Amino acid sequence: MSEDARRPRWALIVLLAGVGLVVVIALIAVFAHGAPAQFAADTPEGVVQRYSQAVVAGDVDTALTYVVPDVAGSCEQTGTSGDIRVTLVKTVEHDTTANVDVQVVTVSGSGPLGTNEYASDEVFRLVKHGDTWLVESAPWQLAVCYGLQ
Repeated sequence: MSEDARRPRWALIVLLAGVGLVVVIALIAVFAHGAPAQFAADTPEGVVQRYSQAVVAGDVDTALTYVVPDVAGSCEQTGTSGDIRVTLVKTVEHDTTANVDVQVVTVSGSGPLGTNEYASDEVFRLVKHGDTWLVESAPWQLAVCYGLQ
């Protein structure tokens, strides 16, 4: 076999090995991403995260454990719908109150060009009851009670 015949075969092997390596790296990146980090449960961010996770999962009873007692006790439930993603933007914490700014992305159905998404900047207002932060008001997309809006 001539040297010219071996060169294209060698180049093909190197090219296929390079493509295989890129595929393996991409798979590792996708599977290593994992779930979002959990914030500490005793922080405003942690309370908003756990409350939001409960609402998205449809677990109203758990969500109400993160709500101020006056609202939770007289909760007239609303309905949440659609796929909702919540991203922390910033937190402003004072002695007994906190505002947790989030971006809420609501996904509804799909159109000819893909899914329909609507993003909006929203605010959770929290108050401190003893050593515990509780949700006093929530964005309408995540409010399980009419009194939270």
